[in-house]
Amino acid sequence: MASSRVRQVLPGSAFTYAVSLRVRHPNLDPAVLTETLRFAPLHSWKAGDPRRSATGAVLGGEHRDSYWSAPLPGDASGVAGFPLELFMAQQLLQLSRHREFLSRIQAESGQVSLLVEVSPVENAVLTLSTGISRKLADLNIEVELQFVSE
Repeated sequence: MASSRVRQVLPGSAFTYAVSLRVRHPNLDPAVLTETLRFAPLHSWKAGDPRRSATGAVLGGEHRDSYWSAPLPGDASGVAGFPLELFMAQQLLQLSRHREFLSRIQAESGQVSLLVEVSPVENAVLTLSTGISRKLADLNIEVELQFVSE
């Protein structure tokens, strides 16, 4: 006989999370992203720049495309009472103010995504509402979920 377990569904505020906006583009200067979006990038390079390690050592070769990644403000950790869903709704509202800029990036073969790093909690359920899904689709932003150990 198979055993059954009662599982508790934990709210979105139970997760620890971090969210970063990531942009890839064939040749856009990352400084334009920083200036327009007003986020300080953790990682950025321009197409044609030499490839470097995290310590700055030259690896050889050049980057084929431009890349820019910045943490979204206020996301150091998902504190109780501030669920991931609410955080994303607020951030997508801010990003919608840059709709034309983001659309231009995408029209030029660029990609815009959100990297959501989540520390898994046993038996927890992570749900993105239809409202959030619509906002993401409206801005043509992909979501990448990465489950990380603390």
